[in-house]
Amino acid sequence: MLRNSTPLGFPKVWTVAGYILLLLVAVFVGRIVFEETVLTWAYGPQMIGFSMAHTMPLMILAGLIGLGGGLLWFLVSLVWLFRRRFRIPIFDWLPIVLLALLGVMISVPYETWEELMVRSLGRSRHGGEFLVQAASENKRRFVDLLLRKEYDVNYENGSGSTPLSGASVQGNDEMVRFLISRGADVNRKDRSVGESPLMAAAEMGKFGTVKVLLDKGAEPCALDKEGHTAEGLARKYHHTDIADYLSSNFRCMERIPSCTDFDVSACVDASEEHPAR
Repeated sequence: MLRNSTPLGFPKVWTVAGYILLLLVAVFVGRIVFEETVLTWAYGPQMIGFSMAHTMPLMILAGLIGLGGGLLWFLVSLVWLFRRRFRIPIFDWLPIVLLALLGVMISVPYETWEELMVRSLGRSRHGGEFLVQAASENKRRFVDLLLRKEYDVNYENGSGSTPLSGASVQGNDEMVRFLISRGADVNRKDRSVGESPLMAAAEMGKFGTVKVLLDKGAEPCALDKEGHTAEGLARKYHHTDIADYLSSNFRCMERIPSCTDFDVSACVDASEEHPAR
């Protein structure tokens, strides 16, 4: 008696459930990728999921159901498929492949999508924002690409961050050296509080970066809008190693209008002449 060689498929209900879950996951992932690509290109770096969470909560819910249910369906179906040695019609297990592809898409880093958009579509009016973000995150390849696209290495965003200040705050020393080699102004102060990259690094306790910036010509006695120096900010935020290093190497004084903040390096009357270092 001949055995029936026709592949035995999944139960119909199971197959239908797989395609429904696939649809939910596809909608959710598609929206995320849309934010990471089209919306990013049109409006600058996004808070991924923010607009979706506030405008389409039902889709978020559907996506979460799809992700959880889809993962369960994927794992059970995969075990089932292997146990039957793939003797199941491809229509029944096709969602396994498509769910895996969607999983790969959603795991692609945000900056990879940004870089892809720059490479495929060219310049964007938000390229400066991409540059600040990439420098802060130490994405050397993306930064190099953006600079080759002739974005401004000294661009300042609405928060007062430049590529160099962003890299300095994060302590990305190699990025700091690279940006300066490409024309970043080591003494540029932001428009908001008047901080230079050296002040930002000192305030955040990035000792190595402070040394790099000084070696590249940073002015140690520059003042922010409140009259603080890099040393004063380092001492104010309890980075005594940086403050002591600056104090021992440079004769800088604060120019605080009111001499009440004794946590800083020094306090002089605003009308007093600022001593040379």
